[in-house]
Amino acid sequence: MSGYTEGKPRVRLTQQQLDRVCERHAAHLEGKPAGARLCLPFFDLSGLRFDRRNLTGANLSGALLTAASFQQAILDGADLFGAELHGANLEEARLRGADLRGATLAGAILRGALMSDCDLRDGAAAAGREEFRVMGFVPGPADMSATIMTGCDLTGARLSGSLAKGADLSGSRLTRARLIRVDLRGARLAGADLGGAVLSGADLRGADLEGAVVPAAALAEAVRTDADRHRLAAFEAALMAELDDGAPSEADTLVPRPAPVDLEEMLERHARWVASAGREGCQLDISGMDLSGEDLAGRVLTMMLAKGTQLRGADLSGAQLQAANLTGADLRSADLSRADLRGGRLDRANLIDVNLEQAALTPLVTARGRRVPCSLVRARLAGAVLRGADLREADLTGADLIGAERDGAKMDGAVLEGVRG
Repeated sequence: MSGYTEGKPRVRLTQQQLDRVCERHAAHLEGKPAGARLCLPFFDLSGLRFDRRNLTGANLSGALLTAASFQQAILDGADLFGAELHGANLEEARLRGADLRGATLAGAILRGALMSDCDLRDGAAAAGREEFRVMGFVPGPADMSATIMTGCDLTGARLSGSLAKGADLSGSRLTRARLIRVDLRGARLAGADLGGAVLSGADLRGADLEGAVVPAAALAEAVRTDADRHRLAAFEAALMAELDDGAPSEADTLVPRPAPVDLEEMLERHARWVASAGREGCQLDISGMDLSGEDLAGRVLTMMLAKGTQLRGADLSGAQLQAANLTGADLRSADLSRADLRGGRLDRANLIDVNLEQAALTPLVTARGRRVPCSLVRARLAGAVLRGADLREADLTGADLIGAERDGAKMDGAVLEGVRG
């Protein structure tokens, strides 16, 4: 759950003051000289009325909006990261592409809201929100518990890791939505359309799915029974065992093997293995193979075994590499921009001239709350691009950072003992 440290003052606006700010925002949207974007982060706006206002692109991050009214308001692309919307009325509001990561919507009314492509993921994994740390705010999962979301359009929305226990999503459109590990216990999904939705690890125990459109393959990846829950727990235990296994010694140098002719099939089997928590497919082990120059952009490579793998010049941009074992891998000049490397092991990896722009190398937080740091012990990062990369709490003991471009890189809490450069 998100939390706000008591004692940090919030500025309170009256309805009249808020109306003036909204009017200036409307002028801003119309391109008028007197206009100004609405920017009220962390303000106390509880109980105030925003009905039918056009708040496109407004900044209300961390704002206290308890019991506020946004009926038929337009909040397209608005920043509501970590906002407190408990009991708010957003009936028929438009929130296309809005950032609601870590927001609290418990008990809110979103009947008929248009929320396509909005972001309702766990705010704890978000980078670049230093203002929350300064204000003493701890973002957590987006909370939609007991929220009324009947008839909502959540097409393409991202809800992974969020809480929606007891939410009423009857008749809602959730096509292509990402519902990975969402807590939907006791939720009402009667008549909902989940065509193309991803339900890996979603907890649907006790959920009402009468008349819902749910592909059998997607439903098979969800948790429906206590036995499914136990299977997922066992899968996580296996992950912990893999992460706790000692790193290979210097002598563990692998003779490069050629890329397999069935690499695409192996990647697909691995994606199924991850999505089904080990029930289907099989874990990808490309240790020691030569995959230099391969296009692996955006691939699901979570928990991949790639010790000593040759990946020089490979495209891994946007890839999911959580808990991947890349110990001793050759990643020179590879593209890992925007890759998710949380909890990854890159000890002694050759990352010279690698592109890690905006990559996530923070700890992996498991479902049981364990934090697994990203390890880059004695990794070679000379000349690497680390612009905007998140290396908080990463272990960089003995790493070579000579000539690395670190503009905007976050390294709070990182272990930097013996780092060069």
